[in-house]
Amino acid sequence: MSELHRPQKRRIDQAKLVEYLLHPVNGHGKAHLFYKLGFTILGWELLRDALLVHAEAMPVTEAVASDFGTKYIVHGGLGTPDGRNLLPVVRAVWIQDEGQDGVRLIKAYPVRS
Repeated sequence: MSELHRPQKRRIDQAKLVEYLLHPVNGHGKAHLFYKLGFTILGWELLRDALLVHAEAMPVTEAVASDFGTKYIVHGGLGTPDGRNLLPVVRAVWIQDEGQDGVRLIKAYPVRS
């Protein structure tokens, strides 16, 4: 995630993608934007894989301590299923829960230009 701290273990729960980010009601507009990029609920694994690559390749722009652990904000281009050359910018927030050695995705959203 960053030169300061890049946990090797990353976890994205299927429910986070299917029941939130890609869900047309629960996603609160995020789903519409992710669908426009070629991601779908039926192919949720593509978004998972793209976000894992995003976490490895893009810089951590901020690390913030919270009551639950340290949040890492990753900001940069996200690979898409349609292979577009101009990658959409996505902000993803990961958290390293207290006592854990890895991070888990807690939110992600395309940054509108």
